[in-house]
Amino acid sequence: MSIASLRSLIETIKGRGLTLAAASGEDGASARDLVYLAKSVEAMVGADALLGLIDESARPAEIVIVASPGTATITLAEDQVARDILVLRPDQGSYTAPFVNVVTPARGWAAVIDNELSVPVRIKTPSQTTYAEIAPTKRGWLFCDGGIVDFVIDLQGLAAAATSPLTTRGDLFARGAAGNVRVPLGQPRQILSVTDDGLDPLWRWSDGRPSSRVKYLMNDYIARDDSDTVVGSGPTALAGLITDAVNFPNHVGQGIYDADFAAGMTSAYRGYAGIFTEGTAFIAGNANSGRNGDPTGNPWPTVLPGLYRTNTEGHLVTETTPGKIKQVLCTYGWTGFVTDDGSVYCSGYGAHGQQGDGTTSSKAFFQKIAFPAGAGNVRYLACSHTPGGPGDAEAIYALMDNGDVYAWGYNGYGQLGLGDTNNRAVPTKIGMFNRNVRAVIAGGGSYGHVAFITTDNKLYLCGYNGSGQIGDGTTSNKTIPVLVDVGGPVVKVAMGGSFSGYGWTLVLRADGKLYGMGYNGYGQLGDNSSTNRATPILVTMLGLTDATKVIDIWAVCGMFGSSFAMTKDGSFWSWGANTNGKLGLGDTANRVAPTLVPNVTHVSQVISPTTGINATYIYDNIVLLRHATAADRIARVNGYVMTVGYGTSFIAGPNIPNPQMSFRMVGFPNRYHGKIRRIAVSGFHQGNDGEPQAMALAMDGTVFSWGPSNTFSLGLPENQSSNAPLRVRF
Repeated sequence: MSIASLRSLIETIKGRGLTLAAASGEDGASARDLVYLAKSVEAMVGADALLGLIDESARPAEIVIVASPGTATITLAEDQVARDILVLRPDQGSYTAPFVNVVTPARGWAAVIDNELSVPVRIKTPSQTTYAEIAPTKRGWLFCDGGIVDFVIDLQGLAAAATSPLTTRGDLFARGAAGNVRVPLGQPRQILSVTDDGLDPLWRWSDGRPSSRVKYLMNDYIARDDSDTVVGSGPTALAGLITDAVNFPNHVGQGIYDADFAAGMTSAYRGYAGIFTEGTAFIAGNANSGRNGDPTGNPWPTVLPGLYRTNTEGHLVTETTPGKIKQVLCTYGWTGFVTDDGSVYCSGYGAHGQQGDGTTSSKAFFQKIAFPAGAGNVRYLACSHTPGGPGDAEAIYALMDNGDVYAWGYNGYGQLGLGDTNNRAVPTKIGMFNRNVRAVIAGGGSYGHVAFITTDNKLYLCGYNGSGQIGDGTTSNKTIPVLVDVGGPVVKVAMGGSFSGYGWTLVLRADGKLYGMGYNGYGQLGDNSSTNRATPILVTMLGLTDATKVIDIWAVCGMFGSSFAMTKDGSFWSWGANTNGKLGLGDTANRVAPTLVPNVTHVSQVISPTTGINATYIYDNIVLLRHATAADRIARVNGYVMTVGYGTSFIAGPNIPNPQMSFRMVGFPNRYHGKIRRIAVSGFHQGNDGEPQAMALAMDGTVFSWGPSNTFSLGLPENQSSNAPLRVRF
């Protein structure tokens, strides 16, 4: 029976019942009629209740018309909140009030409330002091427990999280500190975990056993957070990411940092170091001067879950600081760690005060360096040195979080910037600066010079100036930083040099033009000449069009200096000395102007083992990291390792011509091809010995090394050499 037929039957019964009740006499109701009437009444009561329920369910929604301007409070009745759907619909006119208040009965109810108004709706009970707010033209699913109105589910937030933040296949969404956030899909072999504070989801590499997955290689200045995303600011940052769109419109969004891998600054000697994900460290290779921090002098890979504080006693890193190691800087005979609480530990050579402990003795154990009271926390370390120089002449600089700079160690040419040439055995503040330095770049080898970029984007230099590399118009050394004007804000600086001088400086300006000064014997200044320059000279060809504006620079190879740049269109350029074909141009002719390198784009690193210090035996080699896209370069992911130049036991392939004069891919196992994050180098060169080593850090924390091995310099327990990358197992 249909609902309409049921209604008709009930109405007929009602009509018949009324007729019988009103009749009298012969027409009056008989006993049989009375029984019929009683049964009919009983049936109608049930049917009416059923029809009432049907009517109630068929009613689509409770419509509440809200009159403008919406300043009054609307009070809902119990039958209104009993509806499953409550629609707040605007009357004619515009609303001047910022919101509409709705007060509901203090009883249990649940409903979807559809706000069709142009202003938010705030809903509460009479005793409630807070509101459940529904935005204009949005819906909310609310409930009341008799005293408090709240959301069952925030439909508005749920819809926003399920649409706008999710942009890529595999995205997840989660509730973050400031609202709903997108959680991108992780990398293969990552697991979904939580942050160290236990508050947010995080894709991370499985830690596996302790001291097995590496986060940083030595001498790197680009920091990453727990999710392996690059970081350019904040307490865990090292180099600063260029984010000032007003002063640097050509470099913002390009993944440019104001300091980079210390290839032109220093190089380890027959070995390397790194930092594990848990914040501990390892050092492999020669133990000269105690640089590996092991009092026993063992050269094999030394895993350091702790640091020695005397030559017999050790301590865990976590016993000295609540943080982790965030930077490891390695030179010829000295190693320094920076922890993320801003402390510094060092071991190794100390004849010029490099240990920072007030002595001039070397140490074969790590000890904490004491800075003056109030100095603040160290952000990162920089060092000027090249193997083979006068007495391991490291000059060490600490950039503080507050923008001050402290220096100690070798100061033979005034490179510490303290107004004299006296070595320093404790960290000493450079008085020229007052919390206004954003980057420190050291170079020039043992004949060191150093650049400071201030927070107002000006450039200061000091130190050795025999070739004019300071850029102040003279060739006299500078013991106090001098201001050098390049005609505009400075983005970053790159430096080269060796144990016997030959220093040069490249300065990248905000307009994308590049300037050079200093030694130019091989054309490394790129000004179409081989004449030294004591003032900044414009590098030809680059920066003249938008596509050729320079966004990143590198200066490498010591005595036989070579310069490299990447332009805004991703192209890669080289010039300067071309020994062993290391410019990647297919020949060995030097270049005095930038030349486009074929088949190489989107480069994030250019480094070289610091071996080019002998004019008779030249073993120069370049290793670089390139990416398929600009986005990968910016994120520092999915890198391909390429190399060129001197090749014996280093080019990473069988039957490779030596020298190799065009860049070629280094071969990795299939799963790691195109999955390299960062690279590093070390080396040794004396007489006819050429021992360049290279290391690669894969995105999953695996380390590979290749090249000649002397005293376990590759970190391989067999002390074996290899002309192809081998996985290092810790």
